[in-house]
Amino acid sequence: MFSDLDEQLASTLRHRAGGDVDPTPIVHRARVRGRRLRLRRRGLIGAGVVAACVALTSVVLVLPGDRGGDDPIMPASALMLPEARSAATVRPEEVGADPATVHFSPGALVSGAEYATWRAGRGVESVEFRGQGGQARFALARTEVLLDELQQTLSSAGRPQPRSDVRIGDRPGVAWFDPSGDRQLWFVRWQPADGLWAQLDTYATTRDEAAGTAGRVRFDGAHRCVVPFRLESVPPGGRLLECSVTFGRSARGSFVEGALVVGDASGRWLTVRAQPARAGGARAGDLTAGPYRARRQGSDVLEMTVKPFVVEAFRKGWGDGYTEAEGLAVLGGYRPAADPDRPDTW
Repeated sequence: MFSDLDEQLASTLRHRAGGDVDPTPIVHRARVRGRRLRLRRRGLIGAGVVAACVALTSVVLVLPGDRGGDDPIMPASALMLPEARSAATVRPEEVGADPATVHFSPGALVSGAEYATWRAGRGVESVEFRGQGGQARFALARTEVLLDELQQTLSSAGRPQPRSDVRIGDRPGVAWFDPSGDRQLWFVRWQPADGLWAQLDTYATTRDEAAGTAGRVRFDGAHRCVVPFRLESVPPGGRLLECSVTFGRSARGSFVEGALVVGDASGRWLTVRAQPARAGGARAGDLTAGPYRARRQGSDVLEMTVKPFVVEAFRKGWGDGYTEAEGLAVLGGYRPAADPDRPDTW
């Protein structure tokens, strides 16, 4: 290769200079410069790979479900909501009507989970468990239509199979599955009481296994949907529509995130979410929200830091219809819980 380069250079230089030219020093300098460029390029590629690995590591460390080996695991009870005072038998009109109350207990579903997300309000109550021990979601609603409107959250192939009859305890129901790789995502739907509809989505090998898991859900108690803050200011005509909270089993703190949805009869609504703030992540705001300073996050989200949390108000996506001024007024009524580490006090 280099002999060809020598001859090409000599021929070109002879043509340009009109005589014989020794290409040796020129080729030597070209080779030296080429080696330097190759070393520089390799160094840049290596630095890029290192930077990419560092960035990827940073992302992975904050993803729910990936926990460092030195992070102790809390008992599964850390995923549960505080108990609430309630009648022994749930009444259909109560389900999903009070965003502060969940009218069921998940039983053994919680045992293998690492994270749990609870929701209550707008006619539906639900809990979703995630973790290496398995995934499942249970929902309780006043109508079957409300169950049909829920978005599927567990992965599957999108090829649901025909339904078949099952029994959950002494109550009739139906079950069907959707393939999911080597697994089957089963859906079990039944009426635990007249006027109530329940559905369990869970991975199982057989219909009987899925139905047996559904039979472990209890309806003889209630729990409080709690978040580490309250909202003391809502726009005229507004009220609390929904509560949601996610807990994990990390000994560094079980709270992952919590949200309250407020809205009115015209269909306007807005979500306020709190999450633990990252170290050094606080930024000064240029907007006034009651006693706080807030800032815009894009055009439709307002954000502020009230330690130990980052608090956001979503006017679009997780909201619709409220103005920025109304969003700031809602954030101005944000009041943190006295002890952010004790859900039983929220």
